[in-house]
Amino acid sequence: MENTVQEQEITNLSLQELHEKNLDAKGMWETYYRKGAGFREDNLHQIMTCLMKIFSSGCVKGNTLIQFTVAPLLQYSLAACKYFKEIIVATSTDNCLREIEKWRKNEVDALDMCHVAQFVCDVEGNRETWMEKKSMLQSKMKKVLKYNVNKSNPLAPIVLPQVDCLLLTHCVEVNTLTKEAFCSVLKNISLQLKPGGALIMIGLNDCTFYMDGKFKFPHLCLDGVFLRKAVTNIGYRIEELNLMPRTCEELFDVNDYGGFILLYARKETVG
Repeated sequence: MENTVQEQEITNLSLQELHEKNLDAKGMWETYYRKGAGFREDNLHQIMTCLMKIFSSGCVKGNTLIQFTVAPLLQYSLAACKYFKEIIVATSTDNCLREIEKWRKNEVDALDMCHVAQFVCDVEGNRETWMEKKSMLQSKMKKVLKYNVNKSNPLAPIVLPQVDCLLLTHCVEVNTLTKEAFCSVLKNISLQLKPGGALIMIGLNDCTFYMDGKFKFPHLCLDGVFLRKAVTNIGYRIEELNLMPRTCEELFDVNDYGGFILLYARKETVG
């Protein structure tokens, strides 16, 4: 019965409305990223390590980075924050926006991200403590915004200057049902990026659904061939495309992903 109700809602509501109504940002964090979760270990030891190598190369830096995300996945911004003067985080639901703001303001019931902050410090060689890393991101996180992929400017009514880096973390593929829609949304989001700027996309390979602990959401099935074509067709030059296998042997009932995708590209043309 639960699956039937959810299928009806997906048919009758946009994904934006579906997420707004049902997605539990704290439940998402607890399911996938709490300390000891198998997905977290898979993610940290593959995606985060690869992501931090890109940033530490010195090729991706500048004044402003925008992270578009479907959940409070601030570990990715923690890895990026020392290379940018300002971090803007955009999410698609009020629920997630509140959780990010609570973390930014150190509220009592904020999500515990100390373990991912410590991981970033360890990979970087302990140049800062995890508390210093956390404070660095909080001080640079000037704006927490809401996006809607159904708009030509996903951040409307806010209009921002183009930025140096877009960090897309599990956002386009969870907000679109078709590959055509994925390409259209990616093109619209890319208008936020300067020519020559860096696009970094983090996603799941061969994933068709995910759960936040209680509700089942659709996930557009991505693969490296499609992603390479989609990105180059809107004016990017791909620098790296990393496909990483799933090693987590739990949570198959809440997420059927086959592995991770990390793409790093440069914007060559005005989108």
